[in-house]
Amino acid sequence: MKSKYPVLCGSILICELFVVYFAVLTAYGLAVKTAGSLTLGQLLIGASVIAVLAIAAVGMLPRRIGQKRPGVILGWIVQALLLASGFVLNSMFFVAVLFIALWAVAVYWSARIDREVAERS
Repeated sequence: MKSKYPVLCGSILICELFVVYFAVLTAYGLAVKTAGSLTLGQLLIGASVIAVLAIAAVGMLPRRIGQKRPGVILGWIVQALLLASGFVLNSMFFVAVLFIALWAVAVYWSARIDREVAERS
């Protein structure tokens, strides 16, 4: 039976990819305006690290009910990195808290739905 992790948790991680790259554009625009210390290349490298880990986490999410894979743990690491990006762009603290809440809810509901489906089978 198929797990709900790829649908619920994967959608959160994919949405984060867009937000991270939009944050890069914002941080770069603010750095140009205020003569900040980070270059576009540094911002893109940081965003790419988060993006690669998020894509890897999506690929490692459990595909079948009862399957144990490291995707959820890697997703939590992505959430921590997103929170750490708030030190580059302060508004990312707020965005990260929202995504951490969404991630926690997605993990909880994925596990609950999988557990209930397994009990019915």
